[in-house]
Amino acid sequence: MKLVCLITGTRQAAALLAFASFLLAPIVTSAADAAATSHAKAGISANTTANADIYGKWRLTKVLDSADIAAMSNSQARAMIGKTVVIAKDRFVIGSRICKRPSYERSVDDLAKSFREEGHVSSVNMGLPDPVTSIDAHCTQIYLKAPDHIVVHWDGFYFDALRSGR
Repeated sequence: MKLVCLITGTRQAAALLAFASFLLAPIVTSAADAAATSHAKAGISANTTANADIYGKWRLTKVLDSADIAAMSNSQARAMIGKTVVIAKDRFVIGSRICKRPSYERSVDDLAKSFREEGHVSSVNMGLPDPVTSIDAHCTQIYLKAPDHIVVHWDGFYFDALRSGR
């Protein structure tokens, strides 16, 4: 008799849980739909929100390091200091060069390993956190250093950059 009551009680509990999830599902969906609708009304896409920390204007402040093989000289890299970098949804602009339709795909990587394997450079001079958030823009890499502070890889050189506007 006790076993029958236990089984019956278990079935009732399972039925109540299933019923509760059925009742709550429309509420969760409605909340998600409402959030998506409010973002759409505000003209904000999920990608824009996700990349708000990098979109805007940045100023290159110093050369941090370079790979053994680079596409520009040390003097050309120093001449980049003070140049503006524009990171927007549809383009990445550095100096006079434009990368169209960047993806801004993010990954969190081991700092030393990613710089050694991908950039052929030491991470010691970068001042980046470990692990580091790396953002692939297809034409370059961006690394999150701190709020309003990034590292930009360009033509084999790594530049410190500070936000100068949105």
